[in-house]
Amino acid sequence: METEARGIAAGADGLYFSPHLGGRVCPATPEMRGAWLGFSWGHSQAHFYRAIMESIAYEYAWYLGILRAELGGLDLLECRAAGGGARSGLWNEIKANVLGVPFRRLQREELGTWGAALLAGKAAGVFNDLAETAERAAAVDGQGVLPDARQHETYQRLSERYPRLQAFLESYFRG
Repeated sequence: METEARGIAAGADGLYFSPHLGGRVCPATPEMRGAWLGFSWGHSQAHFYRAIMESIAYEYAWYLGILRAELGGLDLLECRAAGGGARSGLWNEIKANVLGVPFRRLQREELGTWGAALLAGKAAGVFNDLAETAERAAAVDGQGVLPDARQHETYQRLSERYPRLQAFLESYFRG
């Protein structure tokens, strides 16, 4: 699917996906559900696959906008990705291009257990400096993905529509 989706242009030919299959967390809207918007006979499975990745990246951009508004002057230097989704080169490219920042994959796959172990180690006196220990253990895997300026410009226009689509869906699902 990733190989086929790579051949689809940014924006998936107008196809959007709302990834809130079990409600939205931020802002809290438990009645939200997933939805496809803008699909037509010309869309293939690859379009749908790409639209999923793009729409989740638009969600990240929305949250980043909220953070920047709340934390004036926030300058995101890079994102570090972990877990199953981080294995997708295409999705890391899409996220880098939507957000306009480099995306680097961590070598470590499981972070929940690892984070709990670090906290336990700090509490037990095994680690003196939690931040320094976490930095050493969070090695990046390779060079990462740099954003493409032209793709970022395209995605900025597309991601500006995303909050309006979500507002429409929120209104619909709240009934």
